[in-house]
Amino acid sequence: MQLTWVNHASFLLDCGDVRLLCDPWIEGSVFNNGWRLASPTKLRYDDFAGVTHIWFSHEHPDHFFPPNLRNIPEAIRREITVLFHETRDKRVVNVCRSLGFAVQELPEQQRVWIAADFSVLCGVNEDIDSWIAITAEGKTILNLNDCIFATKDELLAIRKTIGDVDLLLSQFSYANWVGNPDDLVSHRAHAVRKRTQMTAQIEAIRPRQFIPFASYVWFCHEENFHMNASANRIGDIYRFLTDELHQDTVVLYPGDEWQVGSPYSSQGAIGKYESDFQNALSCRPVTSETISLERLQEAMSELSARCNEKNNAFLLRALGSAVARVTDIGQDVDISFGAEIRPVHGREPDIILSSDSLMYCIKTDWGGETLKINGRFQVPPDGNPERFFRLFRVPQHNGYGSHLNLRFAAGRMIDVVLRRAAT
Repeated sequence: MQLTWVNHASFLLDCGDVRLLCDPWIEGSVFNNGWRLASPTKLRYDDFAGVTHIWFSHEHPDHFFPPNLRNIPEAIRREITVLFHETRDKRVVNVCRSLGFAVQELPEQQRVWIAADFSVLCGVNEDIDSWIAITAEGKTILNLNDCIFATKDELLAIRKTIGDVDLLLSQFSYANWVGNPDDLVSHRAHAVRKRTQMTAQIEAIRPRQFIPFASYVWFCHEENFHMNASANRIGDIYRFLTDELHQDTVVLYPGDEWQVGSPYSSQGAIGKYESDFQNALSCRPVTSETISLERLQEAMSELSARCNEKNNAFLLRALGSAVARVTDIGQDVDISFGAEIRPVHGREPDIILSSDSLMYCIKTDWGGETLKINGRFQVPPDGNPERFFRLFRVPQHNGYGSHLNLRFAAGRMIDVVLRRAAT
């Protein structure tokens, strides 16, 4: 069983007749110019020839990035089967089919045989994410990618389902907003939290070997560049895992090949990553053009019209409004599905952001979620960013096939009651 490292959260597993590629992000900035890869990818698009399957864990662009997939030669795409967990909206599988890939949807936590000695078992995590257990040649690899588990019991349940784990892969640094630029205490707390999550995973899963991954990025925009300072570095994480947790840990650099289960010296890869990260930080951060208030208002009017067609108008109005301070146009605005966007004075903003970030929230179904991940915003002392994000959760749910109606609201209320009862 040979594992070839691609980049970030991506690797190619070569086992007999199966060559399974996980979460390929090859190049380009993602999350509205918020992230870039810290190291160059060695795998080229022609190298997809011979790949039999691609598994995508979830729709986030550092795992599923259609602009990269379109660069794979069409003839090669037709020879690859995409594996993805079953969803109601079918957005990922529909995009893949439109690009010429074959698609096989994976039922939740049911073993699927890809070949005579190669099976996969996929589980869903929260609303969007998934994990995969790959079993072949008597070994089991568990790829948790970005999955977050609220309790240790959830991890123990996975361990009980899949049995002994030879190799565990999991995210090692934060991947979301961690606080305002001067809030170093919060930044460091988020970094420590990732160590705590890895510790819980390792204690519950008890893998023979561990690969820290899915964090080989730098925050590349001038509005989130400060998040690089406290992000976990791979060298520090390797020492933490090996010295404090006594976990056999493997760090691979793009293009490295490794026989799963064999000993491996990670120092060369760590040194390259550390050098690449420092080089990335010497680059000029990305900037964005200012978008006029008039264009923002036009876009919000279009969004309101779309949302009013798909959702209960009364419930949309019940979401209320949020005040955003749009830094580059020097204007506070009130945002709602009723009055849309209008200038406002004398009210404390809930969130501070640029016109580019606000436009991205308005124009894309996933804009609010992207903003939380890329961290291109700030929160004033008395602000309440949840007022802002709940507005843009509506188009996100619409994209997943859910609509804000009485049935949806009742279901959410029941979920809240059950969670409170459980605690």
